[in-house]
Amino acid sequence: MTQDRGIGQPVVFQTTIIWSYLTTIFWIHSRMPVLKAPPTLKTSCLDVVCRLPGDEWGRPHIAVWLPKITSDTRQPHNLCANLYQSLLDHLIQTEQLQSWHLNYVAHDRLTCLRFEKCLDIIDVDSAKLISMRCPNLEDVSLLGRKQLPVRSIQLMLGSFAHLRVLDINYTKADDTTMMTLARGCPELQELRIMKTNVTDVGLFELCGLGESGEGCKKVTKLWMYDLTKVTLFGVSYVIRALKELKELYTEHNIGFVVYGIYQECLLHNLPLSPLKLDYVSFSSATAKDSPGEKTFTPAPASYIKALKLCPNLTNLVINVEMVADIDEEVLLSLFQLKILALADSNPELSNGTFQRDVIPFLSKVGAMLEKVTLIDFSEVDVLAVASHCPVVLSLAFQNVQGVAEEPVRQVKDSVFQSIEYFQLDIYVDDVPEESVHYQLERVLKNAPKLKRLHLEYVHCFTDDFMTDVMKYNKFESLQTLKLIECHCITRKTIEALMNTANNFSELMAVNCEKLKTTDLEYLRKLAAWRNISFSVVEGYGKNYHDSESDVDENDNGEEQWEEM
Repeated sequence: MTQDRGIGQPVVFQTTIIWSYLTTIFWIHSRMPVLKAPPTLKTSCLDVVCRLPGDEWGRPHIAVWLPKITSDTRQPHNLCANLYQSLLDHLIQTEQLQSWHLNYVAHDRLTCLRFEKCLDIIDVDSAKLISMRCPNLEDVSLLGRKQLPVRSIQLMLGSFAHLRVLDINYTKADDTTMMTLARGCPELQELRIMKTNVTDVGLFELCGLGESGEGCKKVTKLWMYDLTKVTLFGVSYVIRALKELKELYTEHNIGFVVYGIYQECLLHNLPLSPLKLDYVSFSSATAKDSPGEKTFTPAPASYIKALKLCPNLTNLVINVEMVADIDEEVLLSLFQLKILALADSNPELSNGTFQRDVIPFLSKVGAMLEKVTLIDFSEVDVLAVASHCPVVLSLAFQNVQGVAEEPVRQVKDSVFQSIEYFQLDIYVDDVPEESVHYQLERVLKNAPKLKRLHLEYVHCFTDDFMTDVMKYNKFESLQTLKLIECHCITRKTIEALMNTANNFSELMAVNCEKLKTTDLEYLRKLAAWRNISFSVVEGYGKNYHDSESDVDENDNGEEQWEEM
């Protein structure tokens, strides 16, 4: 009897423990919603903690076991390791962040604070709390927080002496905010102030022209679109004063500013001190709103000499007229060029500029180009362009006014192997269809890495055409397909691409006559069944989409179909 009791007792004890454990797990799961985070150990544990009520957050067990789970080193460490940052990031990414959470996660170990998915949490009180508790923040985003008072923004920024990256796009930030940055954030390197109330005066403060003489001298990247009270003079001062500036994004014509600096050096017999700018655009967004529908601001060919001041240039937006007689000294400043946008300022004149100017220019600078955008050209020869750009990843032909009847045929298929994005946007009716067919076929058959395809008004893009092309290329890498007024394509081809592409995530079809409403609905259901983010536009008004394809209302416009 004693022996049986000694053997049986642990069994009963173990059974009780297991049953208690299973009951607890069942109770927890019955009370919790479905996890939005991936079901890994780390994110699951974070999710459990984030869903606990406020009075549970002070218990010691969180400080004991959670840091060990979130640690990649698996070494014991104290609460101050990465726990606060991990919890905050997880709360934001899963859209669970509440105001009371900040009382626990607002800690001096935080280095990153980006509230894009939880904008409503940032108010006057939370801004004050963060400014007092988080002095070591280096990366902060208040993107789209339009209701936050300027004082609260200044209060926060005045406390972040180590700040390096700041996004205050679409906020009430103004010139006083720039003054606060100049005095309190000397380490700032990247700044976004799009659609704010900043004027030329604020830019002067940012650069150190204020009474204190302090400024953000280390800024290398600056985004300042849609600043209605900023003039070309303010832009010019920024380029002159911020010696470390590499990238400046504005609707104003940066090329004009650089040329003005170049002319001053010549006029006053000053040395040509090189700028660190790696991006120069001779395009002006203001020109798009002017009469004549001009995409690019016409500039004299001599203005290209300003590029002598930019030996680090990697990104250039320019008119074709400016490259017609380019000299060797300017070419030396283009040897690092990676991104090129080239436009014809007079597309109504079919004067042979593509063969006479574009192709020779690409033969000189195309060897290292990774992204090429050609706009408003006639006599377009896709194959000739590809032959001079052997490592190109993105190839876009926008507003094509005409296609070469006799394209270059002695082009190796290997030149298309690296292409990940291809766009062909035909603007006119009278193009030689045989030539379009041949050029598009050569590209698509030999581009196995193609991820994004954008075709507009391309009539040779038919089911038979794609059936033949897919014998050579299964488009396994295709992620996004955009078709506008491609009237000869049916759902047969779209479904075939869904079957072969491993990561097909988005479809946009606008005014494609043979894609009927029933076809669009069928494709939508098929995509939902396969968990594909799906967007179909019938005409220009009726949208079919799932919840994952909605466009973020705070999107700053940096990720679009056609990036310049």
